[in-house]
Amino acid sequence: MKTGALLESLINLAQIQKTDLAISMNMTPSGLSKILTGKRLPFFKEKRAFSRQAAGYFAEALFCRDCYLKLKSIFPILYDFSTKYELETFLTYAIDYTLSSDFFEENGGDRDYPDRELSFLGKTTILNMFCVTISDYFMTEPETPLEFYSSLPTIDPFYSDIFSRLKFSVAENGRRISFHHLFDTPSFEASAGRSDTDILSYLSKMEQYVDLTLWQAEEKVAPFFLLKDRFLLVFSNQIDGWTPLMTFITHKSYLTLFFHSLTKKNARKISYSGDEVAKLLETDPFLITRLAGGHFDAVYNFLPIGYLSSPEEFAQMNGKEPVKKGISDLFRCAIEKSDSFFISVDSLSSFYNTGKVIVPLLGTVEIAKDLRIPYLMRYDTVIDKGALHGKVRITNNALPKMYALCAKEFSLIYLNGATRGSEKIHYFHSDIVRDILDDEVAGDSMQYVEFGHELWNSYIGGLSKGQAWI
Repeated sequence: MKTGALLESLINLAQIQKTDLAISMNMTPSGLSKILTGKRLPFFKEKRAFSRQAAGYFAEALFCRDCYLKLKSIFPILYDFSTKYELETFLTYAIDYTLSSDFFEENGGDRDYPDRELSFLGKTTILNMFCVTISDYFMTEPETPLEFYSSLPTIDPFYSDIFSRLKFSVAENGRRISFHHLFDTPSFEASAGRSDTDILSYLSKMEQYVDLTLWQAEEKVAPFFLLKDRFLLVFSNQIDGWTPLMTFITHKSYLTLFFHSLTKKNARKISYSGDEVAKLLETDPFLITRLAGGHFDAVYNFLPIGYLSSPEEFAQMNGKEPVKKGISDLFRCAIEKSDSFFISVDSLSSFYNTGKVIVPLLGTVEIAKDLRIPYLMRYDTVIDKGALHGKVRITNNALPKMYALCAKEFSLIYLNGATRGSEKIHYFHSDIVRDILDDEVAGDSMQYVEFGHELWNSYIGGLSKGQAWI
């Protein structure tokens, strides 16, 4: 990211005249033009004042509700600005960053082998510089695949003021981004238990932007954020207990050493692509149900999952027979051997509007519009068999778009990245996922079976008329 290019982009987004910008900064139009074209830089001693003046002018022109959306073409990692002052502060950091980089290169500095590294103190500074630096690397090499590694405690209350505010727009260009996240179970459970951030929604959203792989470490890993071969961000908490510090490292030798040390960590992969799980089921069709002990404490259906597909529909799906057998057995176990069976209103509405139901690892079944209500009425048949009697609940909560199976110290989360056409399964050796979901659905769920089939029929009738009321 160069100063001239950044200013030119901001001028175009703000739709302002270059002459007006020059006058507001006490410059001649020709002087500003030389900066925009990269022929000269402001004097180094004026760097901070230049950044503040330019940021103030652009903030005045750009600030509005959701104005971060205007900036996503320049900063694919950003946050929503609650005030004009926040936008001005961010732009000050961004312009100052580009000026510092240009001065560094102008004086013969080598970004890959600097003689010193930078540190940033405080939540506001870290939030702004996190967005600026990562966006810079995204924009510098737009076609290059990126491989991230992180142990950032994104749901820890200490860091929630920083990471919970982030907005992403990097998925729109279809770029391949791998994101590996390391965590240790005790820290994860402790943070999830006292955090206001919904970690499951976070995982669901992340999967829409990146190829997310979770790694369970045997020991606690200090917070870091690494873009392989590009930069490393190291985080620490200062002695006062509430001020974070972020150190920005680009020295190639240390990056290589750090990554080599990272690969030696005893970490177990707990995330798998749909193809990886399908290959496992080819050799062991009943693997998932066996890992769960043949019984589920709770099943959460926040995606339109194809339990109700007929044997004929099932047979027509793509996939090898052992995989079909494994998914069929999984569905049977979820219906017949679960203590609670939750369905979200959103998943039912999604099916009715699109006609699509998901059969994990095998594909999507599309039901014609005139057959969708009869398809949903198949629930009556399932319930009449008694397997789900007294267990089914419909919830109207805003829930993450996922399919989750929970047993004792077993949680399996299935995500379907519709925007990227991918499937991902996360397998947790913990009860924390069930505990989080129990809290999510508690207090706003309806056990419709207790009211008999009349309630279900009324709901289906309302759904067909666009008046579902649950």
